[in-house]
Amino acid sequence: MQVRDVMTPEVRCASPDATLSEIAALMKRLDVGAIPLCGAGGQVIGMITDRDITVQCVAAGLNPQEYRAREFMTAEPITISANAPIGEALRVMGQERVHRLPVVEEGRLVGIVSASDLAVKFSDNHSIADLFRHLSEPVRTAPTHIHPGSTLPHS
Repeated sequence: MQVRDVMTPEVRCASPDATLSEIAALMKRLDVGAIPLCGAGGQVIGMITDRDITVQCVAAGLNPQEYRAREFMTAEPITISANAPIGEALRVMGQERVHRLPVVEEGRLVGIVSASDLAVKFSDNHSIADLFRHLSEPVRTAPTHIHPGSTLPHS
């Protein structure tokens, strides 16, 4: 089975010059948590997620109407070919710790495949469980024991 068999086709792309407010409104309208950012020829040049907007912009006290997607996007995101086997998508997602991969053909965006797409399609597959377990592992180490009333150390 290939990525094209499970991807979401006809994905909406946005301009890297769109404001974060415009991107957030598009995410709401499409009910998605990530938007690929494309150049004039349909090449994926970045990805932006709802987390990028909330954590990097809003939580930092910045106004999302004043900033462009290009300032907060992940540039040159990892992509996958529509002809790639599903196992390759699983390997890349796990290795790179990404939940979504833009799917490309001849350098142009043709869809997106997400960990959720794979989970729905292969709910009884152990590779999917392994992927979610790996994606859920913390990237940074956190204190192992926090007692009530204690405070976290400041960096």
